[in-house]
Order: sequence, then structure tokens, then C-alpha cells
Amino acid sequence: MKVCMENFPVFDPVEEARFAVENGFEGFELAIEYPASTPSQILARRRELLDVLSSGNLERLAHAPTFVDISNFYGELREASVTVTLKAMEAAHAIEADVVVVHPGFRFPLTPRESSFENTVKSMGRLIDAAEEYGFTLGIENLPPGVFPGFEYFSLVSDFEELFSRLGSERLKFTLDIAHASITNSDPPLKFIGALHERLIHVHVSDNFGSRDDHFPLGVGRVDYKNPLKALRERGYNGTVTIEVFTLERDYLLTSKKKVLQSYG
Repeated sequence: MKVCMENFPVFDPVEEARFAVENGFEGFELAIEYPASTPSQILARRRELLDVLSSGNLERLAHAPTFVDISNFYGELREASVTVTLKAMEAAHAIEADVVVVHPGFRFPLTPRESSFENTVKSMGRLIDAAEEYGFTLGIENLPPGVFPGFEYFSLVSDFEELFSRLGSERLKFTLDIAHASITNSDPPLKFIGALHERLIHVHVSDNFGSRDDHFPLGVGRVDYKNPLKALRERGYNGTVTIEVFTLERDYLLTSKKKVLQSYG
């Protein structure tokens, strides 16, 4: 298992990568996100990022923008979301990422689930085509329940099973967010692992109190991250695990890294 760090997008991404190198992380997940790491900003600083990442021989991953919606019921907004995601994928390719994490979109109140799902399938098909061209893998991530209470979307194993049955590309895999799956009304992490371990390409871990996606350091909230990490180890998972903790206090990242390593054994 390789423990990775994700940049906090309010900070300089090159300095974030340097922190990862200097503090013994084995990989770096670049959140391509406003305000400091938009696609155009990353493309402009490609050489700097590559130099730092190469100096530590880090695994390279990327996270497409969170605040877009590739399943939106408005075609214009859906198209804009796909366009922004494609630009982020171009930036991910520029830093030679092997895996790009993407979100499936959201389901809004009054929108039939079937309509949102069809939009996700169509949009993901376009992203898969781009991933084929770039040569990397997409890791679609389970979402936290409660974005729109009562309209949970891609928080259940069945959502992913249906998506993978519709889109059979080997360029599409699964990113498990342990913290998201620990929020009330989600299928729990162990259910995701049991059902989708063969599709698993990447893992996120952080902490919360079970009601919202706080991205706290490990040990602060109530997330049981130890048993899922143990289950992953028992199934032979030896891939990447990103500590997705967003904090001004950098020591929390190092404490969380230590806890992951201790839990994985």
C-alpha cells in the first residue's frame, strides 16, 4: 500500500507536492480545483510540478473538480461540467497521472433517479473516451449522502454495479472513499469492499462524525477506518490510499499518515 497526500487547493500546488516529498509520502493526488490549482494554473506550472514529483519518485494521481455536475438536468450546465472535467483531465495528463478520480454528479430534488443516471452514463462515456486517449484510468468515487437529503446518489453499491454493467470499459474503475461511506444512509465501507474490490483502483480516507463530509484528521471523529483498511489488506490490496484531510495545520497530515500505516500493518 502506498500512502498519498492530496493538496489543499487554497495552497500553492508545487509547495504542496514538495511537502509530500519532504515528509515521506509515496504518492501525490493533485486536486485540480479553484482557487490555486485550476486546469490552466496546473498546465502553466507543469514543469515545476513534474520536477518536484520526480524528485520524490511519487505516484501521481489527480482529482477532477468537485463542484461540477455531469448529471445535471440542464444540458448547458451538464455540457459545461463535462468541458471543465475534460480540461482537468488534460492537466492530469500533463503531470503524468495514472489515475484520475471523478464524481458521478448529483441528483437534485424532483429529478427522477433514472434521468440523472442516464445523464451520468452519457457524460462518463465521453470521459472514458478521453481517458483512452490519454492512457490513464478513471476512478469514479462514492458520494456522501445528504448533499440533497432524501435524494442520495451513488452512495450505494447498487449504483456502481449498474454503472459498471452499462459501461464495461477497463478504463473505468472504483475509488472508495471510506469517510463518505461512513455517513448515515450510505452503504458501509465493508459492503463496498466486498462487492467492488475487483474494480477498486484507489482509496480515500479522512474522518467525520457520521453526518457530513468534514475531511477531519484521522482520530478526530467517529469513522472506523481501521477495519476497512484491514479488509483491504486481507484481500491483497496494495494500491494507493490518499489522506484527504484539508487543514491549515500540516502536522495533522503527518499524524493521519502514521495512523494509516499503523492500521494497515
